[in-house]
Amino acid sequence: MLDVLPKLLIELRDDDAVDAIVHGRVRGYEPAPDTIDPNSGAVLEQGDARGPGQYVAFVVLVRLDSPRDKRSVGQYPRIAVRCYGRTRPEAFALYAACSDALHGRGPRIHNNGLGIYLSWDDTGSSQEKDPVTDQPYEEFIASLIATTQAVAS
Repeated sequence: MLDVLPKLLIELRDDDAVDAIVHGRVRGYEPAPDTIDPNSGAVLEQGDARGPGQYVAFVVLVRLDSPRDKRSVGQYPRIAVRCYGRTRPEAFALYAACSDALHGRGPRIHNNGLGIYLSWDDTGSSQEKDPVTDQPYEEFIASLIATTQAVAS
């Protein structure tokens, strides 16, 4: 079965409005960790999840489920999209950009043959706050209709 999450990640990362806010920081499953020098143990580059006063904007995608169609090669994945901002207004602006990039977007076939026939913002946003860093974020569920196997373009 083909996984839609990596392709959705690329679609959001390639969207100009999303990238203007996050500068390429679109992740799967969890925020990027700090990059540590293996020799000295020093932090070479900070990851995404930072403390107050050091927040950066980023997006995290988490697959909630991906049930298969019982009669075809289709699947109906649902992906949680968490839009972290440095401020609440920025988190909402990032939600709006991500939602606009996905909502009502029609057929496309990726280079691995994955067909995504439709994607949409299924829930609208909810205001949240990260329990560890207190960073504000907006979350919504993206629903898709996609193939489970490669299709021809």
